[in-house]
Amino acid sequence: MNSRLEDGSSRRILFIDFSLYTDDDDPNFKQELIQLMTDNLKELHEAYRHTIEQNDPGHFVKACHKVTTTLIMLADQEFTDFVETLKTAERDEMKSIHLYRLCTEITASLSSELI
Repeated sequence: MNSRLEDGSSRRILFIDFSLYTDDDDPNFKQELIQLMTDNLKELHEAYRHTIEQNDPGHFVKACHKVTTTLIMLADQEFTDFVETLKTAERDEMKSIHLYRLCTEITASLSSELI
């Protein structure tokens, strides 16, 4: 499954239903929620970079645990599956680049929800 937008943009289709998490689509809460999710995605990628640089796989596993709620809310199975493989797969720079790209695409999609 490729959940990128068909227009070739660097965004991904979002599967999250914000109405499940916000009262009456409260724009302030939605903005806070999106900021939290964006911060979690950034932290996830930074944890993977740390894992590569310091050869510390436990660091990434801890970060995954911390951002579990964001992963569940996003409901992006392709992304979640990739993150799960990173927990046990051999770490390398190409995987880090792919994770960065996915996080950036999701962040761009989340940001577009605020417009």
